[in-house]
Amino acid sequence: MVCWMAERSAGKTYLRHFGRLLALCSILWHPSAQADMPIHFTSAELLSIDGIGFSAPPDSIDAADLHGEWMPVALPHVLPRQLIPTAEPGDIMSNQKTVVNWYRLQVPATSTAPKSSAATPSYLYIPRWKTIGQIAVYGDQHLLYQSHASLLWNGRNHPLWIPINDTAGAVPPKTIMLRIESLRSSGSAISTVWLGDEQSIGWRYTLRNLLQIEIPFMSSAAFLAVGLFSLCVWLKQRNEPLYLMFFCTSLTGYLHSMIYYVGLNRLPISDQWFGWLAVDSMCWMVASSHFFLVSVHRRPQPWLNRAVIGITAVITIITLPFLTSLPGVANWLTPFLLSPLFFVLMFVMGFGAFSCDLYSSWRVKSRDGILLAGWSVLVSLISTYDFLLVNNFVSVESGFVSPYLSGGSFLISVYIMLHRYIGAIDGVKQVNATLEQRVQLREDELAASYNRLREIELQQTLSQERQRLMQDMHDGLGSSLVSALRVVERGKMAEADIAQVLKGCIDDLKLAIDSMEPVEADLLLLLATLRFRLGPRLESTGIALLWQVTNVPALDWLDPKNALHILRILQEVFTNIIKHTQATEIRVATRADGDCVLVTITDNGHGFSVDSAQKSGGKGLSNQTRRAQSIGAEVSWDSNDSGTCFTLRLPVRRYQI
Repeated sequence: MVCWMAERSAGKTYLRHFGRLLALCSILWHPSAQADMPIHFTSAELLSIDGIGFSAPPDSIDAADLHGEWMPVALPHVLPRQLIPTAEPGDIMSNQKTVVNWYRLQVPATSTAPKSSAATPSYLYIPRWKTIGQIAVYGDQHLLYQSHASLLWNGRNHPLWIPINDTAGAVPPKTIMLRIESLRSSGSAISTVWLGDEQSIGWRYTLRNLLQIEIPFMSSAAFLAVGLFSLCVWLKQRNEPLYLMFFCTSLTGYLHSMIYYVGLNRLPISDQWFGWLAVDSMCWMVASSHFFLVSVHRRPQPWLNRAVIGITAVITIITLPFLTSLPGVANWLTPFLLSPLFFVLMFVMGFGAFSCDLYSSWRVKSRDGILLAGWSVLVSLISTYDFLLVNNFVSVESGFVSPYLSGGSFLISVYIMLHRYIGAIDGVKQVNATLEQRVQLREDELAASYNRLREIELQQTLSQERQRLMQDMHDGLGSSLVSALRVVERGKMAEADIAQVLKGCIDDLKLAIDSMEPVEADLLLLLATLRFRLGPRLESTGIALLWQVTNVPALDWLDPKNALHILRILQEVFTNIIKHTQATEIRVATRADGDCVLVTITDNGHGFSVDSAQKSGGKGLSNQTRRAQSIGAEVSWDSNDSGTCFTLRLPVRRYQI
C-alpha cells in the first residue's frame, strides 16, 4: 500500500521536477535576480523544557510564559542521540520523557522595512531538521507552520519552505521561533536558517529538494521498474535465478529508499510497521544483493548463504512490531530506537558477505562479479557516513549518500543484466548458425542419398520391367513362335494357320507394349486399349462387338504389371471365343458391385463344360485363374448351349500380396 501511495504521485512529481529545474536555471542564469541579499541565520537562542509525552504545539505563544534561561547556540545545532537506550532504575516513564527545544531568531530591523515587505513576499527556508516528534514555526508568537504527519516519520528529510508574509497586509515578523519536540533518548538537530524572497533563496530550496527528495525517488522508481521487467523475464525463464534476485534487490531497495522522501503526509500504516519496513528492508536488500552476486559468480558458498539467511531472519523476527506489546519490552525493540545496533550488525553482515563475493568472483574470473562485489564493498564502507548523519555525528546540513550509491549499484546491475542478455542473444545466434550449418549439411547428405536411392530405384525398376517383359515374351510370344517354328519345320501347318499364329504373336507383342503405357488407375482406359488392338481381328472373323462399358471406380493398384495380367486374361477369353465357340457376337460390359468391379464378356456361340475343361489339363483356363490370383482378382465361367459368360471380379482397394 505504501508503494502504491508513493507511485500515485509519480506523474505530478516528474512535472514538478521539470518546472523547478527551469526555475533554477533561470535564477542561476540571471545573477541580477539575486540583488536582495537574504538573511542567513547561523546563531540562535535556545531554551529547553523537559516534559512527559508529546503535546500539540499551541496556536500562539507568549515569550513570558516560557520559563527558563535562553542560551546562545551556533547553527547548525545538534542534541546528541543516545545510541543504546537505557532506563533509569525504577523510572517506568524513562522511555516517554520528551524535551521541547525553542530556538529564537531575531530578524534584523533593516530587513523588516515596509518597502521590503510591500515589494515581495518573504520565505523561511530550513534545509534540514531531525527529531522524533514535531516541528512548529512561529512568527511574532503566531503559528506559521507545523509538521502534521506522524511523530516518527514526519518528513524531516524534506527541506522546509514556509511563506511568512504571503498574505495581503501581512508584515514580516521581527522574531521567528522554532519549536522542536523530541524524545530525550533520540536527540534532535536543526540546520542553519535562511530568510529572503523567492528569487534570492528559492534556488537553494529547489536544489536541496531535488537532491534530497526527488532524485532518490526517481532512481528508486526506475530501479523498481527495471526490476518488474526482470521479474517478467524470470517468469518465462525459471532456470535463471539472476532475474529473480535482481527483482528482489530492486524491491527491497525501493522499500528502503522510502525513508528519504515519505513523511510529509500521514502514512497509510502505523509508525511501528513502517519502521519495521524501513529498518528491515536494508537487511533484506543486503541479503538479496548477496544472492544476486551469487547468481553472477555461481560459486557455491553454502555456509555464507546460511549465515546471511539466518541473520536476516533473526533481525526480521525480533523487530516485528507486535513484540513491543510483550511485558517489560516497551520500546526496547522498536526498530528506530535499536536501529544503530542493527546497522552495526547489518554492516558486519554486508561487508563480510560482499567481501566473500568479491573473493569468489576473483577466483572464478567473473568480471561482472568483481565489478559489482567491489562496488558493494565500497558502498558498505561509505554508507557508514549515513549512519553518522542519522545519529548526529556529522553536520545536519549534509545529505545522505546511500541513494546515490544505490544508483551506482543499479547502473552496474543493469549493465550486468544487459551484458548477460546480449550474451544470451549472441549465444542463441551462434547456436542457430551452428544448427543452420548442421541442417544444411544434413540436407546436402539427404539430397545426395535421395539421388543415389532414386537412381538405384530407377535401375531396379528398369531391371524388373525388363525381366517382366522378357519373362512375358518368353512365356507368351516366345512360346507361340517356338511352337509354330517346330510345326513349320515338320511341314504340318498350312499357310493360313501360320498366318493366324503370327497374328496372335503380333497381338501379344502389342499388348505387352500397351501394358507399359500409364493408365492412371483407369480400367476403362485399359479396356479401350484392348478394344483398339483386338477390333480389327474381330472384324476379320465377322464377329460383332457390343461395347456396354460404363464408369466404374478407379483401381489405385492398377500399374503396368497388373495391367498386363488383365490384358492377358481378357485376350485369352477373346482367343478362345474366336477359335472354339463359332460365335457371331461378343458383348463386353462393366459394373460396380460393392467393393469390386466386374468385367463380363458374353458370347452367343457353342458353350462348353467348364468342369471338363478344367479337368482335361488344358492351360488356358488355368493360366487365367493363376493370373487373376496374382492380382487379387477372381474369374468365373457360366456356359451353356446358348453361349458363355466370363466374369472378372477386380477389387477396388489395393491388395496385399
